[in-house]
Amino acid sequence: MKRILSLLAVPALLVGLLSPASAGPTPGGFASDNVEFVGHVPFESATSTGVTIDGKYMYLTSWKNVSVYDISDPTSPKLLDIEHFGFWFENEDVPVSPDGNIMLFSESLPGDALHVWDVEDKTNIKLIASLEGAGDHTASCILKCKWVYGSDGTIVDLRDPTKPKLAAARGDKNNWHAQVGIKGGGHDVTEYRNGFILVSTISEGFQIVDVRKPTAPKLVSRSAHPNPAWLFHSGEWPRGGRDKLVLLQGEKNFKPRCAPQNNGPFQTWTPSGNSFKLLDTYAVENGTYQDGRPAVNALGCSAHWFEAHRKFKNGGLVTAGFYEHGTRFLDIAPNGKINEAGYFVPYGGSTSAAYWVPTDKEGRLAYAVDYTRGIDIIRFTGKI
Repeated sequence: MKRILSLLAVPALLVGLLSPASAGPTPGGFASDNVEFVGHVPFESATSTGVTIDGKYMYLTSWKNVSVYDISDPTSPKLLDIEHFGFWFENEDVPVSPDGNIMLFSESLPGDALHVWDVEDKTNIKLIASLEGAGDHTASCILKCKWVYGSDGTIVDLRDPTKPKLAAARGDKNNWHAQVGIKGGGHDVTEYRNGFILVSTISEGFQIVDVRKPTAPKLVSRSAHPNPAWLFHSGEWPRGGRDKLVLLQGEKNFKPRCAPQNNGPFQTWTPSGNSFKLLDTYAVENGTYQDGRPAVNALGCSAHWFEAHRKFKNGGLVTAGFYEHGTRFLDIAPNGKINEAGYFVPYGGSTSAAYWVPTDKEGRLAYAVDYTRGIDIIRFTGKI
């Protein structure tokens, strides 16, 4: 049954939780002295996975439901609608069309389908189509979401979202992996400028691909892979590819202890001829919890989804999820050097992603999307 819920209970839940955090324990977790725990959104606890924030709306998917929030008041999100579907895994990325009318969910388990949701009416979201055979690990909109690239090589024609068509299946000779020479598999695609994508690969260097002709993509450039022990998970080329820095993060799962060969790092790169040059690498370490570092890990000593600050220009601030290491705020220098600027490690958490909140006028709030907790609202009070 449709529900339109307001988080009227949240202010009461946050009584006593809004004072600035000091270094060490806070009501929500361990934090550096320049990070405040603001509050917690309880509705999406357990398996909260993917988020896209567009203007005043936040689109969230988990393994059991999809939902839309109004974040006009960024410290008190309001749930507009939620739809339950049982169990679909995993939809780490949440593609939303530029007009905000269509949202995609890629189900790779137990089925194999790309599900198309009509989210034009944020209070009445509905499933309008499912395309079998297109349930790649992640799916990404390209060309204003008229086409979709799956991480495993599928190409979907979404020009009529009620009737999506599989233009290239995984095993086809014309799937986009085969056309641009990806042999070790891919994890995610980021369209950093209309018609150009950054491809995060698994065992090869990341790629830049021209997809202005979506069924005939062309490789533009590629990097080397510094350590195939981990995979390139996701990337950004800020300012539509005009920035001199390219941001990538790697993933390595299910390692209880941090070690150089086990860590999924955050990295900075810069264009160099027809390739890219690695500038710096940041990786987390184990600690004592009170120093902002967990003693052990479950999902991995690894980076995950991240976002550059809206003021990022040849350097700046990045917020990133690091599983049991929570949210790390990273300060990127113009030469690509990475320094940790702050952290928030929730109690009993495993942070999938961290994103800046565009409706926060000061640009200091971030939402930490956590597999076990839901959404933590945190504020960075340091230099931006």
